[in-house]
Amino acid sequence: MNTSGFIMLNRNIVDWEWYTDVNANAVFIHCLLKVNYSDKRWQGILIKKGEFITSYEKLAIETGLTISKVRTALSKLQLSNDIHVETTSSFTKISIVNLKEYVAKSNREQTDKPNDKLFSISNSKALANSSQSNDNHLATTKSNNIINRKKIFREKVFAHTQFSKELLNDFFSYWSETDRDKKLMKHENQDFFEIDKRLVKWKKNEKPKYTKTITSGTASNR
Repeated sequence: MNTSGFIMLNRNIVDWEWYTDVNANAVFIHCLLKVNYSDKRWQGILIKKGEFITSYEKLAIETGLTISKVRTALSKLQLSNDIHVETTSSFTKISIVNLKEYVAKSNREQTDKPNDKLFSISNSKALANSSQSNDNHLATTKSNNIINRKKIFREKVFAHTQFSKELLNDFFSYWSETDRDKKLMKHENQDFFEIDKRLVKWKKNEKPKYTKTITSGTASNR
């Protein structure tokens, strides 16, 4: 995903029905930041502009919310027709409904370019007026440092108490390893990562750490 550029929020976002719903608000803005700016192909599937592939688990990690809160937020946003969610057995595809309403336009006619960077939650006509004061926009940023994300990931892993603590600890140690820049954990580089399914697979692939040495012959009595 291209992380360059920025989004702008018009002040009339305060009139949006989910503005006071912290979780729905955060998830929607996160979706605006994650969507493709141009059509792309992923594993033989066409992902159009305004769409992106994710999973509930990945969204929970990226937003710092629980999976249940992410599900609830997405349901609300679907109900208000702000987004569309398509879930399969392998992935979840989210698309922004009426994306053009959120694309900032200049006075001249603007075509959809692959590197569109300006998105706005506002009336598109108001945004098209370039004489509008910059005071009508708020730049937004969201920080979610690696320490907090690692803590959240650990809590999610160790919530699966049906597995041994030793297994959970090994699983967490492996998937929480960070890259050279200390910005991403190993599991965050995965397109899909559902902890419960990964743990089941981890247990199946687990090799005994201690093996008994089998000796031949009969032990002598002393």
